[in-house]
Amino acid sequence: MKVIRRAALYVVTPLALVLAASYSWYRLSDTGKGWRYEDKLATYCDGLIPYEESAAFTGLNTEVGLSYDTRRGFGDDAFSYCRVADMYVTIGLIADDAVGSDTVADDVFDELDSVTTDTLPAALGGGWYGYTDMSNTGIVLPCDNKPASVVVSIAGDASHDNPSEARAMGELAAATAQKAADRWSCEVEQGGRIPVVAAQAEQGSSYVATGTCRGIPIRENEEIHWIQETKATGTAPLEECVLGETKARSEELYYLEAAFGPYAQRLRSETDEPGTPNVDAAIGPNSARATAACPGAGRAIFSIYATEYAYPQKKFLLASLRAYAERSAKQHGCTDLKLPD
Repeated sequence: MKVIRRAALYVVTPLALVLAASYSWYRLSDTGKGWRYEDKLATYCDGLIPYEESAAFTGLNTEVGLSYDTRRGFGDDAFSYCRVADMYVTIGLIADDAVGSDTVADDVFDELDSVTTDTLPAALGGGWYGYTDMSNTGIVLPCDNKPASVVVSIAGDASHDNPSEARAMGELAAATAQKAADRWSCEVEQGGRIPVVAAQAEQGSSYVATGTCRGIPIRENEEIHWIQETKATGTAPLEECVLGETKARSEELYYLEAAFGPYAQRLRSETDEPGTPNVDAAIGPNSARATAACPGAGRAIFSIYATEYAYPQKKFLLASLRAYAERSAKQHGCTDLKLPD
């Protein structure tokens, strides 16, 4: 019996050493780290987060890089919500007739409201229908075979406020959207490699508007000294233009915004909740709104808002909104523009 036990010991000891070495290799080697990362991605955020594009932010760290994963909403309105490094990723399939709500918790449209930044949304490029404001990124893929769109929204912070980080966020959003479209049998037109994201434009002369502020009758308003705009391409679901003054200090006077697809749907509601733009056109003392019918989506919403530093006049609000909406609607292929009187 002693001989048998001694022989068994000689067999078990090397086996234990091999297993220990294998475990250490799995835990410590780069290859093992990649396997663990791939294993977690298989179920993380419903398996929709891509390996390469997410690893650019996480460094293959599964504990810190992939630290929060949940499913929000109910039934057909449910969506994936998870954390990749220090960014929060929202992935959803949004019906063309869906609208936002101030009364329903865990509404996917709440996650499409980007965090306020000092930069304007600009088109991602590369054939994608998406935007980046350097800290936040969104991509919309309309389904050709069903009345819905795949939407991926990434909320970051100022640490990503540079062209290279913004491009990497765009690549992550695009790859995630492709996986989601395949998962949900959504036939989409995909883009290609996202180009280098241009640095955000600084405040410029009010006499030279060539992008999202082009066409606005700025010269008719003496209180406007500068503009801030981005390149107008017709491929971003969000567009903005800012008009400002330079007196004692630089202040924003007017904001103009165009929202398309799900980004316009998030502004509407099933009921007439306060502040919800459910009518096609409207004007108030400090704001005005217009809408247009766009292919493959609900009506786009165009808005102008005066800040507390402006002295808005109805004539200027209407003229500015008209010029802004006509330019933007045409670029996006939208028709039936309805403007307030």
